[in-house]
Amino acid sequence: MSLPPTSPPATGTPSGHAVPERNVLRSKLIRARKALDPAEWESHSAAVQRRVLALPEWRDARTVAMYIAVRNEISTDEIIRRAWAEGKQVLLPRCLPPSAGEGIMEFVLCRGYDELAPGAFGLSEPGPACVPLPRTGWGQDAAGTFVPPSGTDASLRLPDLILVPAVGISPAGARLGYGKGFYDRYLSSFTGCTIGVVYSDYILSEVPRGRFDMSVDILLTEKGVRVTKNTKK
Repeated sequence: MSLPPTSPPATGTPSGHAVPERNVLRSKLIRARKALDPAEWESHSAAVQRRVLALPEWRDARTVAMYIAVRNEISTDEIIRRAWAEGKQVLLPRCLPPSAGEGIMEFVLCRGYDELAPGAFGLSEPGPACVPLPRTGWGQDAAGTFVPPSGTDASLRLPDLILVPAVGISPAGARLGYGKGFYDRYLSSFTGCTIGVVYSDYILSEVPRGRFDMSVDILLTEKGVRVTKNTKK
């Protein structure tokens, strides 16, 4: 577990021909995913969510960071509802305006779907009344647990795991995202468990890598689970 990023890390473009390769591959996979049969989307999403809920990393987590699925991404509805039912804190992403920096998002405490509102890129996000994780000022108590700065919601906790959306992922955990860098920037300073979820047909033998691309610790599809890194950080 680590503190949220306090400022955007250095930015840059991938070397060589990675950018056009990634863009072509991304567009191809997104088009194919949009054409996915609704029944197949539902069954695959259900299988992936069952696997998430069976992970020991899920069982042990007190605070989980999720995403709201769009455009035939694997659904997260069941695991979000289960997290609320189990008393876990649920953090959902909210994209910050360009004035905050390029491709910056924050995770926000959300206690129910009724707190969502239309946000950036036409996505549902926690509304303005929801409390974001502070980006600075975190301390540690005697037990070594991170605590939020004084004057903020004392119940806030940093995420123990983050469920990461992707267009495709390699067997080694290299992630092909959506090209904006929101998750790569956030994950650059995150040391908790990251779980990448994709359909098995979107496991890529190789992902063209950029300088700042972040891999995931666990790769999860409707067919199985693959640990790509040591999750006991």
